[in-house]
Amino acid sequence: MDPVSDPLPSPTYERALDLLRELTAISSPSGDAAGLRRMAGRLGAALEEHGMTAEVRDEIGEGGAPFPVLLARGRDTSNGHLLLIGHLDTVLPATPPQVEGERLLATGAIDMKGGLATLVGALDLLRHRGEEPAPDLLLVTVPDEEVGGPISNQAVRDWGRDARALWVLEPGEPAGRDAETIVAGRRGMFQWRLEARGQASHSGLHYWEGRSALAAAARWVVGAEALSRHGAGPTVNTGRLVAGDATFVDDLAASAALFGTERQLNVVPDRAVAEGEARFLRAMESDELARRLEALARDIAVQTGTSVTFASGQYIPPVDPYGPQTAWTNRAVELAAARGWDLEVENERGGISFPNFLPDPGRIPVLDGLGPVGGGMHTREEFVDLRSFRRRIVLLADLLVEDAATRSY
Repeated sequence: MDPVSDPLPSPTYERALDLLRELTAISSPSGDAAGLRRMAGRLGAALEEHGMTAEVRDEIGEGGAPFPVLLARGRDTSNGHLLLIGHLDTVLPATPPQVEGERLLATGAIDMKGGLATLVGALDLLRHRGEEPAPDLLLVTVPDEEVGGPISNQAVRDWGRDARALWVLEPGEPAGRDAETIVAGRRGMFQWRLEARGQASHSGLHYWEGRSALAAAARWVVGAEALSRHGAGPTVNTGRLVAGDATFVDDLAASAALFGTERQLNVVPDRAVAEGEARFLRAMESDELARRLEALARDIAVQTGTSVTFASGQYIPPVDPYGPQTAWTNRAVELAAARGWDLEVENERGGISFPNFLPDPGRIPVLDGLGPVGGGMHTREEFVDLRSFRRRIVLLADLLVEDAATRSY
């Protein structure tokens, strides 16, 4: 690799930027099958121009409707593959993209049409250099990531099973004018539900005969969130807490009119439900955290004379930042430095994303956050930093060359 000051020829960059403008102009919000299909078709055509074979398949999403999944393959994926993952959908319908200085303001500019255009730009750059990626390259682009849909999760499980590595085209984060991040680790999570049952009583006449389910749940919430630790430690968040008379809690839709009135304020509440999630960076923390939350429920039940039950829900594993990707993240940092900019490593990004749904996130190297940075994600102010777009095209091309050099065919 030749670390020159301008490693991206202007025509290559302009073609990539033109493609990004096209992709962001296509309206493809989650659930818009026609828009998603247009997006898959345009991206597939761009990838075929660079030697990949593109195929659009229909998969059944929520509600039983078919949605397009784009598969783009290199010359030979018969013995496993280097899996690149991305998504076609955006949160909002598209508005016309606009270039303002070093920013492209556009729907999905960083989440994540910028990452998809980066891949095409990297392949274009490799062609300019006379280089090629490994022939087992496989891009899977799904239609429902923004709604946490079943197609996205299942695609990662299915295609991740035979992958030798996973590279994710989601955006990194800005870390200063000449610094950006790549993601090495992602927290896992489980959702939880707490139910408390007490004894209702008249708060004026028989206050001391009551056993407040609300007070018991509130004490548990305070104790649970106190288990959160700054830095790499686990966190517990309560998303909602509903309490009151059992008839109120068990039929909230019918009882909503009680809010803002004086009705039932004289009742010691006998029913409470709290729901939330716990997040953690290491798998071993999950079981320990669930045990502590359950023990806290038992203790508070004894202290308050109520019934308090804790249950954990779906478990999503973490991606350990010190897993098999360490050498690759370090190498990415070195490649960026050779091109004159700083790439920092995020060891614990909190949001759940594609790598968390691998059958075993610790089995293969995961390079995450390869897409360009910007701001305003999921808003009308979303933009991609075009300096980052240039950097990421070169970085991805350099990484693809390094990867190809490690393979023997």
